[in-house]
Amino acid sequence: MDKLFTERMKNLLKEDFDDFMTSLQQDERKGFYLNPQKKDVISHLDERYITKHPYIPYGYYYDHQNYALGKSPYFHCGLYYIQEPSAMSVASCLDIKKNDYILDMCGAPGGKTCYAASMLSTEGLMIANDISSLRAGILAGNVERFGLKNTIVTNCDPLKFHFQSFFDKIILDAPCSGEGMFRKDPEAIRTWSIQKVKECAYIQRKLIDKAYTMLKKDGFLIYSTCTYSSEENEQQVDYMINELKMELIPIEKKEGMSDGLIKGTIRMYPHINKGEGQFIALLKKTEETSSAKEKILKPNITKEQERLVRAFYSQNLNIPVPDYLYQSNNHIYAITDHFPVMEKIKIVKNGLYLGECKKGRFEPGLALALTLEKDDVKRYYDFSKDSQEIKDYLKGLTLKGHQEKGYGVIFVDGYPLSFYKESNQQVKNLYPKGLRR
Repeated sequence: MDKLFTERMKNLLKEDFDDFMTSLQQDERKGFYLNPQKKDVISHLDERYITKHPYIPYGYYYDHQNYALGKSPYFHCGLYYIQEPSAMSVASCLDIKKNDYILDMCGAPGGKTCYAASMLSTEGLMIANDISSLRAGILAGNVERFGLKNTIVTNCDPLKFHFQSFFDKIILDAPCSGEGMFRKDPEAIRTWSIQKVKECAYIQRKLIDKAYTMLKKDGFLIYSTCTYSSEENEQQVDYMINELKMELIPIEKKEGMSDGLIKGTIRMYPHINKGEGQFIALLKKTEETSSAKEKILKPNITKEQERLVRAFYSQNLNIPVPDYLYQSNNHIYAITDHFPVMEKIKIVKNGLYLGECKKGRFEPGLALALTLEKDDVKRYYDFSKDSQEIKDYLKGLTLKGHQEKGYGVIFVDGYPLSFYKESNQQVKNLYPKGLRR
């Protein structure tokens, strides 16, 4: 471990330094939060291995050595999101209103995005972005698994966003030197340097300035990092207060939280909190800045595409076709009447992905299946979590059927997993190949 880092931490923690260093040799803690859009999830989990988080709604710790939540079919059904406990605290510090417009600037892998978006109604909007195309794909996959309908996933440098005074809330979990991840990520130790701290602080400042322009007056910015350096934390808050004239909103200190170097900010350390290192600050924009009316995305589906979609719904589902349909290269999305046009921005996921129009037919997508209930579909099979059928289906195998020809949904203890297509008593597996195990 770099000597300069240890010297800086000694100066920061003083008599707590030895306890801090000892904690870096201990096992990491794992956490998850329930999907609030899914009913009665907790009754399906083994209470022997989970512990309620003291203040995060729907949040829990779990014994990852004896309880493989990430391998459970329930995980694939989107019943919960596995997230590092300290990182899980960030979005919970936001007072989210159902009709908020929210931006997660550096959103991958999606823990904060899914938490915030699941609190919104269809009148709300979540835009989740990541600059890395690989990470943006992972972000989109997690948004899809969580069954979110009101979320747009983008892949761009967030400095290229054109929004002005548009968002009620912005989450900026900024790229950082990663000091808080030393216990779980040896690579963070290897790549640490004071130069990296300075480079990250420079990038963070640019992102803060951009977030400020995109935030409405009286809107809130939640700023977080997983590092300890004051250059990346309190010095950035000081800039927001003194240069941008933002108001620091004190975060109520909860169990495991420590005071930041600026009163009202929060630090989290592994020797005090059940989790990794984290810094959190909440700020409010107090001044009016220039705004621009955003163009609204208009439905653009062709008559033939609409005919195929309507035929699929009529033959296989018991719910109406969504009001606003948007297509991109024959891929059909359900959007809302307030999705903005984002020119020159790469869109990975534009609302709820319904499926693809092919030659004379419509093939449904996984995202649609994950939003459905039994009453929504004309045909389904419901198997228990530990059944051989579910084990086989997740492997990509074909199942034996006994229903009429057509599309249906595989459920796991009442929760949707995937579409299937049945003919001649054969249940064709439509679970995406990249997710099979």
